Amino acid sequence: MMDEKMKRAAQLLENEFGSEWLTVAQMLGTEDLRRRVGKELTSFMAFPERGSGGDNKWRGNCSPEVVRSVAKYVLDTKKYYGKDIKDFTVLDPMSGSGTTKDAMDRLGVKSILYDLNPQPPAGKGNWNALKNDVEDSADLIFFHPPYHSIIQYSGNMWGKPHPDDLSRCESYGDFIEKLNYVIKKLYMALRKDGRLAILVGDIRSKGNFYSMQHNIMRMGRFESFVVKAQFNCVSDSRRYVKPFVPIVTEYMLIFQKEDSFLITFSKRIGNRIDISKKDADVLTWHHLIRSMMEQMGGEAKLTDLYDILSAHPKAQKNVHYRERIRATIYEHRDQYIQTESGSYKLTYEVA
Repeated sequence: MMDEKMKRAAQLLENEFGSEWLTVAQMLGTEDLRRRVGKELTSFMAFPERGSGGDNKWRGNCSPEVVRSVAKYVLDTKKYYGKDIKDFTVLDPMSGSGTTKDAMDRLGVKSILYDLNPQPPAGKGNWNALKNDVEDSADLIFFHPPYHSIIQYSGNMWGKPHPDDLSRCESYGDFIEKLNYVIKKLYMALRKDGRLAILVGDIRSKGNFYSMQHNIMRMGRFESFVVKAQFNCVSDSRRYVKPFVPIVTEYMLIFQKEDSFLITFSKRIGNRIDISKKDADVLTWHHLIRSMMEQMGGEAKLTDLYDILSAHPKAQKNVHYRERIRATIYEHRDQYIQTESGSYKLTYEVA
């Protein structure tokens, strides 16, 4: 019933607004999330209508409304707390098509633009984020880096391939390491009470999923996390057979520099543990036996489980480990089925 109503509504909007009907519908659908309690910037950001500024043909560029919204938020915050804003400055270290300058010009705010491109549409070119210093200071640094190698810029959008282009890193790990180095460099360039706004996205490449917002370094006071909707992506028109969760959002993380010298920071450190060889507080005998049976194809003899698990730390700490294995299987008869004397299989098929 609801599908029929939506089709009818879509037809009515198309009859009234022509080719712009979808943008109208998207604006209406996100209105209540985009504006709440009298605030223009909420934890959900959506701009179905991109707005003017920069070059919408420059792949990967964001709406000028994104930069304008966060700049206006920082300006309003400073005004509310009685801070001086006469020299309020926004810095964009990877300025691309110059979107930030256009947005700040309309807001009447000073902007400084850097880019690796030797001949950018606006601002200072040939600025290497990995090798050059950030000579300027700013109240807001808006940082929209490449999303690893999803879109390669040097040698594609401009000029020749550059060895320090973040969009040409050999691996995602190399990319994140270099990206975090740039984030530290940018944070140092903030003025006291300044904000670093980082716009990043998730990546799916060669069957692997990577979350930039999860992996980047956090510096300063973590002030806000904004989810941004994506519209009109290149992949929207494609159809895929393989099941996966499409990426339709980006994220803007806002950090405040509260102190000139003291820096709060955190960085994700990943690790891996092999529970077939190591014990853990949350690892029970049931988890261990079930995981081992999965590894063995879903079925095992008790004697084989005794032999294989005899070297495990749990068995080393329990002289009666054989009895514990038998008791565990008996206690979870809904998950282990006896196939013959001394043999059991799991109640589900192992992938």
